[in-house]
Amino acid sequence: MAAAAKLVPHKRGWLSSEMSKEQLTLQLTAEHRAAIKELMTEIKGEGLEFQEIRRKDFDHPALNGFLARVLHQIREGYAIAILSGFPIQDYSVDDLKAIYWGVGTHFGRGCSQSANGDYLGLVTDRKNARGYTSSRALDLHTDSAEMVGLLCIRSSEEGGMNMFANSLTIFDIIQREHPEYMPVYAKGFPYHRKGEEAPGAEPITPFDCPIFSMAGGVLSCRYSREGWELALRETKRNYISLERTALDFFDQVAMRDEVRFDMKLSPGEAVFQSNFEMVHGRTAFVDRGEPGRERLLFRLWLVGDPPRPLRPNLLSFQNKSGLQGIDKQEGRVPGQAQFTVTANMV
Repeated sequence: MAAAAKLVPHKRGWLSSEMSKEQLTLQLTAEHRAAIKELMTEIKGEGLEFQEIRRKDFDHPALNGFLARVLHQIREGYAIAILSGFPIQDYSVDDLKAIYWGVGTHFGRGCSQSANGDYLGLVTDRKNARGYTSSRALDLHTDSAEMVGLLCIRSSEEGGMNMFANSLTIFDIIQREHPEYMPVYAKGFPYHRKGEEAPGAEPITPFDCPIFSMAGGVLSCRYSREGWELALRETKRNYISLERTALDFFDQVAMRDEVRFDMKLSPGEAVFQSNFEMVHGRTAFVDRGEPGRERLLFRLWLVGDPPRPLRPNLLSFQNKSGLQGIDKQEGRVPGQAQFTVTANMV
């Protein structure tokens, strides 16, 4: 109970009833797009691949101040920012990867998102078991890096609504309505690494990953119910009644109409969020039938500079690279069917 007593939000969260997409949106102007064009001419002239682009390669006086304001909104403000006006019609897919990565260098350092070593994830339906490469609905959750970005290249025909909820707000509501659940969140659960662990590493964390935790005076949230339930299934352990009730209540609070913020990204819009202050998910989607018109988003995982203070056991992977995310592992295959669970399976 002592750990739970020390959990204190470092700032105020927000309700969806207080927020609109317009309030969260920052617009790339014609001047910004002209700066991007200049930078891309230099980058292509140097023959840089997108992952070779560093902050110094994407430096422009017409762009720097704007992106600094975006970063401030992510880290110090709402914990989420929408950027609109990406010139997706003017560039090839490969060029758009370079532009998006270049923008991301202003916010942090990119890290690998799976054992494949993909530094820029393609969020599309590959008929794959792993959530972000399928068309199935994704419950509210967090990812494995400090910041997460999504750039919409092509939207779906139906569905694919993005859902967000501020975890500081969720914490405040639970603390007010059911403080007896706090020890469950402070302790957390072991996490299944879903076959993406390094050679010699345990397939399940040998420690509990807390849901809410404090480090450096900052409250963070790590929420991944699928990862815990896989671990419990493999270790033949069931939730005790209080644990299941606490997790169900977290889900209920996060999905309240006044808490959950829904929006659908349009082509040319990107969203960046502070991953350990926002949970996110999406509804199922249906693609357009024609090849080449499928829903496609680019995903970035970023570590801030300086990084957000985090307790070591909040992260489920201890990477040799020293970065967050999931280091590349030869011979590992992410997204296997046995690592998918149904809700409330234990």
